[in-house]
Amino acid sequence: MKYAITLFGAGFALFYFYTSGFGILSTESNRGMYLLFTYILCLLIYPASAKNPGSRALQVMDGILLALTIASVGYWILQYPSYAAQRVGLPNNWDIFFGIVLILLSLEITRRAMGNTLMILGLVLLLQTYLGPHLPGIFTHKGISLYRIVEYNFFIDGVLGTIVSVYATYVMPFLIFGAFLQRSGGGDFFIDLATGIAGHIPGGPALISVVGSAIFGSISGSPVANVVATGAFTIPMMKRVGYKPEFAGAVEAAASTGGSFLPPIMGAAAFILATLTETPYGDIMLMALLPALLYFTSIGFMVYFRARRRDLKGLTREEMPNIRAVLKRGWYYAFTILVVSVLIIKGYSPPATAFWASVFVILCSAVRKENRFTLRSFLDTLESAGVNSLVVGSTAGTLGLVMGGMTLSGLGMKFSSMLLSFSGGNLFVMILLVI
Repeated sequence: MKYAITLFGAGFALFYFYTSGFGILSTESNRGMYLLFTYILCLLIYPASAKNPGSRALQVMDGILLALTIASVGYWILQYPSYAAQRVGLPNNWDIFFGIVLILLSLEITRRAMGNTLMILGLVLLLQTYLGPHLPGIFTHKGISLYRIVEYNFFIDGVLGTIVSVYATYVMPFLIFGAFLQRSGGGDFFIDLATGIAGHIPGGPALISVVGSAIFGSISGSPVANVVATGAFTIPMMKRVGYKPEFAGAVEAAASTGGSFLPPIMGAAAFILATLTETPYGDIMLMALLPALLYFTSIGFMVYFRARRRDLKGLTREEMPNIRAVLKRGWYYAFTILVVSVLIIKGYSPPATAFWASVFVILCSAVRKENRFTLRSFLDTLESAGVNSLVVGSTAGTLGLVMGGMTLSGLGMKFSSMLLSFSGGNLFVMILLVI
């Protein structure tokens, strides 16, 4: 099992590392391979039942689900060009069969990896789309046939639609970049730099979490990677100087979340926004800069005032790294932020930016012997990127079902009209209602 996870995890990341630098092979391979690798890894890593993960019957079921995953996604990759050219609106029986299989697989993958909430939401939207004539109020509509629901969610948008496209094209390359940055020693450099800057201030470890998460998050775009890189170091340190465990965890969670909307690299939502609104990513980046800085500033003030109120101390000089020594050891990693920003401003696509930023980080790692990549560490980094991507990837298919259900039933437009009516055309009230 370990070898299988390593093989699929590293192969997953290597495929998208290649396509981010040299271009996608085709639309169907770009989306299909993302979903295929994600679902295979989820089935290998997440058991069907947490209470009885070693059950022989459940292992047999996992084998069947693996075969169905390969068959259904493989069918979509092979048949998508033929469907788009000849069968739009006229799906055949195999289209419907594999469509139903993939929809059910998407719900099961989300249940295993993320719990029941999102899975139930996806199921509710599917039922709402089918049972429209029997529903009350704004939820009612004429009803959509099962064939139309399956066709839309399998071929048109849904499971393999916008969400998967954004994750595969934009999010995955930056997750790979974040993994290379962490493995190369760049993550340790930014944490040591944040410690040297903020460690001596009252409540210093919490400020280290805020500053470190801001720096690392701005070039990883992933809250999960942010927590892994900074939380293991800052949470124990916060507890040691007097913060309660739940507050230490909350500070790290809030600070790491901010990394997903601090430029130059932001999370999946920024790329979805750029895609749906057809706005250049550079413009999105500039719009997000001030709110993100205000967000981190507010968190910094919160932890500082709490530390002063409870008379919590910062780190001693002996516990803090010397900033000059930290910069001497890894000053070149600071240029990573500059490289990413320049590439985006120059008009490079986000995937190409992630690819060349990864190459830059790999070159930086060669400066110090202990950080240099070997074949083994290179593969381990790719595996880490592939496995870490499951946190977002496992939701892709079900989120596509949610979007598909809202589109087919017209519920999205109804909600928009309702919000406009309630807000009375007031932009500020509309923002509050949307939030």
